[in-house]
Amino acid sequence: MSTTDEIVHVLFNRGLPPLEPGDKVWNDGLTGKIKGLKEHRFVVAALHLANDDIHNCHLISQDNEGDPTADLLHATLHRREGDYGNSKYWWSRVSHPLIPSITTAKSFVDACEVHAGSGSSEEVKLREKQWEEIKGLVLWTRENCH
Repeated sequence: MSTTDEIVHVLFNRGLPPLEPGDKVWNDGLTGKIKGLKEHRFVVAALHLANDDIHNCHLISQDNEGDPTADLLHATLHRREGDYGNSKYWWSRVSHPLIPSITTAKSFVDACEVHAGSGSSEEVKLREKQWEEIKGLVLWTRENCH
């Protein structure tokens, strides 16, 4: 059995994730370990998101619609799957301390749509920003969701 700290260590030390992982989970071996954690559901969802497991993150966020953290996870996962219109819909519903500006969040969605898969230096910058955002979401849920 893995602890949350061990899983976080593995996830945070991976290479830079793609903007859009598609349906490819980064580490299939972590999926069951993440599901088996005795953690708040939003910690589990954020860890799934960090593992590029859009499906399992979606199950949790959708089941908790209306909660600010669930809606933040929902907005983020739809951006990562390339469903940009749906992502912006969810950003319109987000009111969360991690997101100071919905306008900025939606602009980030637009930039991801333009540059995803381009291989440009701008895409790399967006990937870096997104990865910092996801890691911040993991840390925030661990500190604030009990």
